[in-house]
Amino acid sequence: MHNSESEILRSYPYITRTEGVRAGAPVIEGTRIPVATIVRSHQLGMDLDEILVQFPTLKPVHVHAALLYYFDHRAEIEGLIELNKQPPPGAEIFDP
Repeated sequence: MHNSESEILRSYPYITRTEGVRAGAPVIEGTRIPVATIVRSHQLGMDLDEILVQFPTLKPVHVHAALLYYFDHRAEIEGLIELNKQPPPGAEIFDP
């Protein structure tokens, strides 16, 4: 049964959004590391230990929280990843 009274709302204790920090995108709490960056690292084949080496201020729980957030908000995070692949407006693209 999933009505508004019985539905459990999931919280993300290590994920936060702050206006003015990474354009309000979800980040790891206490950092400026976007959830999308952790997810993209994982998509590129990095395992937990490799991500922790790349981001030494993070703990395993932060990486797991970022991936959990991603699985619950896949479209949002995929959109942010795609947006970050685009060159900034007015940037020249050099293709030798």
